[in-house]
Amino acid sequence: MKKMKKQQKHSWLPKVVFLAVFLVLGTLNTPGLAVAQEGLEIEEVIVTAQRREQSLQEVPISISAFTSEEIEKYMFKDVSDYITATPNAGFISNGARAKKKISIRGVSSFSGGADGLDDAGGATVGFYIDDFSVANSTINPPIMDIERIEILRGPQATYFGRGAMGGGISITTNKPDNDLFGSVMLDYSRFNTKDIEGVFNVPVVEDVFAMRANLKYADSDGNIENTNEIGGGNEYEYKYARLSARYTPTENLTVDFTLYSTREDVGMREGVPSGVFSTFAGNVLYSSFPDRDGDGLADPDPNGVGFYPDNRNRVNFGNPQNVGTDSDSGVLRIDYTTNDLLITSITGYVSSELFINGDIDGGSPDFFNEFRNNADESFSQEVRIQNTNDSRLQWTLGGIYAHDEKTRRHRTFVGAEEIFGIPEFFVISSGDSEGDADVWAVFGQVDYSVTDALTISLGGRYTEDKQTATLFSFTGSRVNSVSADEKFSDFSPRLAFRYQASENTNFYGTISKGFKAGGVQVPPFPTFSDSFDEETLWNYEIGVKTDLLDNRLRLNAALFYMDWDGLQVEFEESGLDDEGNLVIFNGLDNAEKSTSKGVELTATALLTENIVANLSIGYLDAKFDELTQFLDGENRVFDGRTIPRSPKWTIAADVEYGFDVSSTLDGFVRAEWQYRDNYTAETNAYLRPEGAYPWYVPSYDFVNLRAGIVHEGFSIAVYAENLFDSNFYTNAYEHAYIGGTFLEPSFRTYGVRGRYEFR
Repeated sequence: MKKMKKQQKHSWLPKVVFLAVFLVLGTLNTPGLAVAQEGLEIEEVIVTAQRREQSLQEVPISISAFTSEEIEKYMFKDVSDYITATPNAGFISNGARAKKKISIRGVSSFSGGADGLDDAGGATVGFYIDDFSVANSTINPPIMDIERIEILRGPQATYFGRGAMGGGISITTNKPDNDLFGSVMLDYSRFNTKDIEGVFNVPVVEDVFAMRANLKYADSDGNIENTNEIGGGNEYEYKYARLSARYTPTENLTVDFTLYSTREDVGMREGVPSGVFSTFAGNVLYSSFPDRDGDGLADPDPNGVGFYPDNRNRVNFGNPQNVGTDSDSGVLRIDYTTNDLLITSITGYVSSELFINGDIDGGSPDFFNEFRNNADESFSQEVRIQNTNDSRLQWTLGGIYAHDEKTRRHRTFVGAEEIFGIPEFFVISSGDSEGDADVWAVFGQVDYSVTDALTISLGGRYTEDKQTATLFSFTGSRVNSVSADEKFSDFSPRLAFRYQASENTNFYGTISKGFKAGGVQVPPFPTFSDSFDEETLWNYEIGVKTDLLDNRLRLNAALFYMDWDGLQVEFEESGLDDEGNLVIFNGLDNAEKSTSKGVELTATALLTENIVANLSIGYLDAKFDELTQFLDGENRVFDGRTIPRSPKWTIAADVEYGFDVSSTLDGFVRAEWQYRDNYTAETNAYLRPEGAYPWYVPSYDFVNLRAGIVHEGFSIAVYAENLFDSNFYTNAYEHAYIGGTFLEPSFRTYGVRGRYEFR
């Protein structure tokens, strides 16, 4: 096994000192502390986590919320940015924007490689844009013209449905209004990266009809170069459009219609060779490679570019790659109020396609090529009714029907090298699947104020999920085909209380259940099951939300324990069958027992009139209590092992200092620091010694710095992200790479951003 050179240790001290400098400078340059200034307080944040507008401090859920102003300050570009700023939340990236996997409190999808089904069993984080679920099409929409982002931690079945075991992400966009408005944003950064955004809002008929258009175009030369004569690298082009219309013929009726379209094309799957073979590549595909380090095992080929961490920006692909996504959707929302009631209808359709085509061996020899296309379509109709008066009893009742269709096409071809004497263009592995899911659910919640201080909430969701799947796979000389119908039903209750101990302090407690459906698969051997069971999770949580020091310090904390059965984990079987043919199979099985417990703390402080600081800390202990998993040819017991993607500590801190440049010009300086403890990305890491590179991801941290000026409708800012060029990665992903598994490297970037608004 290749040993990685000892990396520079991540020291917190330089970063902490770096942040403290801005704190001290602001204190020295600002007359008086915030606690001595009247009228200075943290603004109230309104969220819609329970499908009605409520104060963040009054909702009995652990939530991280980012307002439009904060989104602009952080310069969020995609889901990884705001997830990293959230305690006990994280992500791994598998080489493409659309192939990120989210983890909240240790709950994540470990089913990406199930044969014939990509992400079988469904998502584990609910993802909604304007109350419409987009989890089947993307978990990484562009961040532009956004009113608010909410990340809810813990099961959210009542309002977010079957895919919200770990939590939910809710994005609220800015809607058309009666003001003529427009904005243009230009961003230029390292690697010749250009990002252009435009927003235009026009009141077509005053107080009756308005429209809003969003356009985004981005391209980049990328940070990875293909040294092969075919050239290229991870250059990309990204296009996005959103058109929305709002019709308000009366004060009781609001109709919103929105169309979305996304196109992304990337020159390669992101990553550089690690220098460590996966088990299958090292033991079967490239076992004839020379043993350079004398450990008795074949070693990956440097291929003229070398390995990470010495190589962070080069690959040598003999054939081109092409990675990207196409997505289109339309949503119609109708809100009608009458007699203290709000009736809401949300109708939506989304279609998307993910494609990964071309070189799969990761080197200049032409060993293998892959063609993978995942197509998804989803239609849903949701209806809700809720009261809008100020009575002690607040209630919501709803129902939803959804129809999902999935199509998967995958082929792996032998290249010109004709490995094992197999002729060129011979298909050594293929998988086709077509799946339908008809899902309906009824849900509701009642909030009753027993006293002025105590509110009890009781909610739940009943779901029936009928899946039909036709799966076909071919590996080696084996052909498998299966058709199956499965129905999964579940009732997920939720009980919560909120106790207002004082005007600005609320205590809460929650007991809630999460559910994820099972599914079918195509095993190559009769000893493996052709289905896997659902998983269920119970969450027990208590918390406090308080504003102190005359509303200049906000502290929110939560303590939770989660107990779940049947966690779906991936197993693998690969090698040569009895006839000497390649056999590659990834499937799913259920862990017997797992638990996750931890603490979350978020804080916002107005340290002075000019300085605001934020801090989030998460502590997590997520383990497999009982797990027997088939890996590398035999059943292995992994009781007590940490669940992948569950770093023990997650910390994010930032501080911003605002100042007057002149009577008409405002300035700011902002520093951000984020830390992630070490973790494993996949269960196959358990086959290696603890800490072995690259299967165990080392802890990492990084600092961002931003500064700018604002003048009425114009702003300009400069920034440096990963300022100290921290060298880290989020996971190692496996394919038949001759240079070993691949890593998506980190890098420093810097740029300038300008924005102009007119009204």
